[in-house]
Amino acid sequence: MHTMVVRMSIDSARADEAARHLREDVVAWARQQPGFVNGQWLRSPDGSEGIGVVVFASPDAAASAARGPRSYPRDGSRAWNVENVTVYEQLTSA
Repeated sequence: MHTMVVRMSIDSARADEAARHLREDVVAWARQQPGFVNGQWLRSPDGSEGIGVVVFASPDAAASAARGPRSYPRDGSRAWNVENVTVYEQLTSA
């Protein structure tokens, strides 16, 4: 298993808009990706950061999926922006 971790900045004044984007757009996109296993999307208590943790069945599937969020250019008019995307090998879980 390999996990894609997406770190996002969120305009905390527009946190509801960012949450809607995650629930309606990102989750649907993730489920359509080859090798998708599961995902969690998290928001910091102050609403200024988000993290997506998405598990894929293979390193190729995770790397391929990572191209999606990496392709978003920074846009100050959006409620959210992708800051970093990293793919990790899952060593163990509990």
